[in-house]
Amino acid sequence: MNEATRAVGATTTLYPRYCFHLSPTANAWCLLRAAEVHALDQHAGFEGENFYFYRNLPIKWVRVVGIVVAIEQYAQRRIYGIDDSSGMNVLAVVTSPAPIKAKNDSAPNELRPNNDAQPTVAQVPDPYAAIDVGMVVDVKGGVSSFRNERQIDVVKMVIVQGTAQEVALWEKRTKFRREVLDVPWVLRDKDVRRCRREAERSEAEARAEQKRAKQKKKATKHGRDRDEGKEMGVRDVKKQDRLIREGASSGRFNALGL
Repeated sequence: MNEATRAVGATTTLYPRYCFHLSPTANAWCLLRAAEVHALDQHAGFEGENFYFYRNLPIKWVRVVGIVVAIEQYAQRRIYGIDDSSGMNVLAVVTSPAPIKAKNDSAPNELRPNNDAQPTVAQVPDPYAAIDVGMVVDVKGGVSSFRNERQIDVVKMVIVQGTAQEVALWEKRTKFRREVLDVPWVLRDKDVRRCRREAERSEAEARAEQKRAKQKKKATKHGRDRDEGKEMGVRDVKKQDRLIREGASSGRFNALGL
């Protein structure tokens, strides 16, 4: 992305990446409706970090409250369809970890029934086994795209315990919209310049650290080579002394005709 700010729409400005930490949405669970998740924009230069945008507000983490209307199970993932009455459903994707293979190495050989047996497979607990169609859930996760459709990669999902808790979450979502989404995010020029200086300083420090690490690695290798050279020299001297002694002994006995 160009380091300069650029216009997004008629009244908003998209700020550089080094200003995102000043946004009220960058490192927050953004309570959105499913339709709003689908409406998030994506701008060139931020795809690798999965940053999406509501106007010029960067959004990476979202929170959606709705009813589970469908569950589809695949080999390494499970997909929940979430309906929050916003006019669109959103998919919440849970990636299943691979089974853990473990050998019973703690038991002595004589106590193992068969040393050639296949390793046991440890079953990974399913944190969402109790969630079923018809339940209201509170989903937190990162935004991603699949076939140009927004979805949520689940970090945490819990069952909403009753209507009172669901209404409280609705009120919290309304407050988030009123106090965050509906308020223009505008930075002063001096704040942008300060963020840029901090980013440049961090980059310079990172380059200096990489240079020091490279020099340290080089010095370590040089010292190791030098020590190996000394050790080889000592072995050569010992070998030479041994050959001299053996040669002297052999010459003495030869001189005596033995």
